[in-house]
Amino acid sequence: MYHSKVIMKRHIRILCVIFFLTILVIRSSFALTNPPIEKSFLVRDSKRPVFHLGLSLGMTSYYGDLANNNLKVPFYYRYGIQLNVERDIFKATRLCLNFFGGNLYGDEKTDSRTLNFKSSILAPQLGLSFNFLHWARKGKLSNHFSTYLFVGVEALFFSTSGDLKNSANETYYYWNDGSIRNLPETYDSQDKATIIKRDNKYETNYRNLDIDNVGKVPQFGFGVPIGLSAEFKFNNGIAIRAGAVYHYTFTDYLDNITAKSIGSRKGNAATDKFLFTHISVCYSLPFYVGRPMCGTERMNTHITRKKPRKKFK
Repeated sequence: MYHSKVIMKRHIRILCVIFFLTILVIRSSFALTNPPIEKSFLVRDSKRPVFHLGLSLGMTSYYGDLANNNLKVPFYYRYGIQLNVERDIFKATRLCLNFFGGNLYGDEKTDSRTLNFKSSILAPQLGLSFNFLHWARKGKLSNHFSTYLFVGVEALFFSTSGDLKNSANETYYYWNDGSIRNLPETYDSQDKATIIKRDNKYETNYRNLDIDNVGKVPQFGFGVPIGLSAEFKFNNGIAIRAGAVYHYTFTDYLDNITAKSIGSRKGNAATDKFLFTHISVCYSLPFYVGRPMCGTERMNTHITRKKPRKKFK
């Protein structure tokens, strides 16, 4: 559990650094690409901000080869954090650059096997979000309420480990009577084996433990995140968003159980997936898009600003 806290703090620090660097980059790029223009030659077609930042906190749920019927870690250990950077490209469409970090847990206990894992994931994403309430504008509803469909692609960087030993470096052996002991269940070990308990520290990195004779376990993959969310906007640029993102991945190693696994560890051929349910706080940066006047508009503005000629008596 201590290791999980360290990983969580590390993810929070990384995402905070990315958050502040993103603000600096957006401000710098906006200043470079939008030089000062005389106010008389600037027409703002809309007072809508085009850049949006958000921070999402939530919980992950795992769907893979394990039944996950014996999970006992606290729910807050299955945390997820995501930084959202969004840019309006059309009235109802945003280009999104997101950074997700979190933990996945799985634990199965049946008559034939007892398996567990923890996977720490970092996933940058690129995608589009569509406000499908935009085309149903009625009254002032759309001014404060939006619903978004997000579709994107992501790169998955993960590290999978298991809780196979306790703090005294004793390996867990699961006996038929339901107990966990420090020796295998044999006739000679009936009186020698002592009952021990799991410490839920997930100390064994599966990449370094070739259980299934496949060499080093892959720690990279791709995925397609698909999300739905609802957003309520306040007048000060702040919004509250709630939603869920389903991560369809193209890797079967998030839980280290695959169709190539040996013996009772053997899984199915389907890839692993997970769900991230979240609540977000969003802020619309006060940057607006303006366009310079065309030649005719500029000339007309110049003419209307000419001082009247003085009349001579």
